[in-house]
Amino acid sequence: MLINGVYSHQVDQKDRGFQYGDGLFETIAIVNGQAVFLERHLERLQKDCHRLKIPYPGNELLSSEVEKLSRNVGKSVLKIILTRGVGGRGYRQPEPINTTRVLSLHPYPDYPESYKNQGIHAQFCATRLGLSPALAGIKHLNRLEQVLARSEWSDPATQEGIMLDFNDHVIEGTMTNLFYVKDQIIYTAALTLSGVCGIMRSIIMTLCADHQLTVIEHDYNIEDLLAADEIFVCNSIIGIWPVAELAASQLPVGEKTLKIQAWLTHYQDEQTKLFIADKEANNTLSQKKSYCPFKLFNCSRITTSLTAVICSLILIAGWLGLEYQKALHQPAVLGNAVTIEISKGDSFKQITNKLFEQHVNFKPLWFRVITIANKTTNKLKAGEYELTSNLTLPQIIDLFVQGKTKHYAITFPEGWTFKELLAAVKNNPILEHRLNENASEQLMTQLGITATVPEGLFFPDTYFFEKHSTDIELLKRAYNKMQQVLEQEWENRADNLPVKTPYEALTLASIIEKETAAVTERALISGVFSRRLETNMLLQTDPTVIYGMNDTYQGNIALNDLKTSTPYNTYIIKGLPPTPIAIPGQAAINAALHPDSSNNIYFVARGDGTHVFSATLEEHNLAVDNFQRKKP
Repeated sequence: MLINGVYSHQVDQKDRGFQYGDGLFETIAIVNGQAVFLERHLERLQKDCHRLKIPYPGNELLSSEVEKLSRNVGKSVLKIILTRGVGGRGYRQPEPINTTRVLSLHPYPDYPESYKNQGIHAQFCATRLGLSPALAGIKHLNRLEQVLARSEWSDPATQEGIMLDFNDHVIEGTMTNLFYVKDQIIYTAALTLSGVCGIMRSIIMTLCADHQLTVIEHDYNIEDLLAADEIFVCNSIIGIWPVAELAASQLPVGEKTLKIQAWLTHYQDEQTKLFIADKEANNTLSQKKSYCPFKLFNCSRITTSLTAVICSLILIAGWLGLEYQKALHQPAVLGNAVTIEISKGDSFKQITNKLFEQHVNFKPLWFRVITIANKTTNKLKAGEYELTSNLTLPQIIDLFVQGKTKHYAITFPEGWTFKELLAAVKNNPILEHRLNENASEQLMTQLGITATVPEGLFFPDTYFFEKHSTDIELLKRAYNKMQQVLEQEWENRADNLPVKTPYEALTLASIIEKETAAVTERALISGVFSRRLETNMLLQTDPTVIYGMNDTYQGNIALNDLKTSTPYNTYIIKGLPPTPIAIPGQAAINAALHPDSSNNIYFVARGDGTHVFSATLEEHNLAVDNFQRKKP
């Protein structure tokens, strides 16, 4: 262990890291003497020191201490801790602040290779993460929430716990960041109120951007996560672990997860090659005899004017160095967030001008120098970007390179009709509108829909999209998602169902969706309708009647409405109506294909959103008296 550069095992008990958790830490993999992704870890340390107002010791000093401790080490884990140093009792910061540096080596965890290949089992934790915008993203020393969460299980069959915040948003694992895949898009938590912005998380987001794979940071809940196509967790030690089981839900080790794992492996290999090449080059230089061309001359001949020139150059170089450091670390966005749109084909100068128009505080020289130094001049991607307050110039450039554009959201709730869905799309001011007055026919032609109408064919969900996305592109995603979910549920359907095609299942699911919002009742209502279909009994369900009434429905169904013939009046027609009557969610589709096994063939509303189910007409009439006619 190195403490302030000296081998020791003693930390002053008055150190604020020990007293208050007043500090930061990094956990770094050491492989064959190489500190993997060291530059990124030091960059985060420097950034987080700036946020916590802890003096940063400098990359050169920390790099030398890392090299000193990890030299000739095979595979291990290096931990860097920086604290605000020694201070007296109380929260007031010491003056001056003398940052404490603690570097320690630890054994590399012996995780089975199957975790990477076959995935892990995870569970949700009861311990919640507190909301703290001032500390969000920072890897500070106070990790008691993670300690409490990790104490919730001891079963070795569970490898990770998933933590939520007090807004019921999924944030991260106890030791990992979390990603999920849905509709070919990668999602992760925004981490604006809690959580840690991990190094591996940022690397994965960069790799995805380099391979034109969209990553969206947003707030999401358990339902969103459980509806994912793939889930994986990551950190600097484990790399990427697919999640194969979560809350009794089985998940595949998906295509996107495997691709990102392969990209990461290639990237790590490239970094290792660079490390070895640099090490060999340094060894070669150190072995060469030092040579100084000035030995050919008499130093006394150096004139005063030449000395002055050298001094001037040194001063200029010092000033440029200070200006460069300012460009790297001072906020470029002051005050409120600003929006900038980079158009396809924009030159570097045009991008610079657009930044100036939004009053971004930077100097064009350093903008170009930083992009050249990072070899990103030609990697700035087109799109609309939201630049939030206190972003630095390198962070803005990183946004442009990763293509982390501003995303908008539109939600299609379960139970909406196509008419309601279409109105929401047409009224959205961000989408580019390509649908004409014959939107139904246009969509059916362009999407290859074989049904007679588009009702019920678009999956209810929240969809994120960029500026210049078209309404047709968005609805195609919703249509494809419904086809995917319907196919998946149909393949796993129960035996001996009255519905014979996926479309009939969709129609039945739409009725179930409109009949109840109670999660526990969907299978019960599905059972009632399934038994009625099997016995050729009328469905007699009000939502289909209402759908058939169209605009004439004003909130009540009269006796005459039940006698009026429409293709959707299930008090008259036998069997299912000809089409769905709304967009059902996955839970309603699952219920339609997994009806309960009771004998119930009747149900009546209690008036509180739930129903009473009965197997006989006598029981049903009694329930009607109690809950509808209000008779004792």
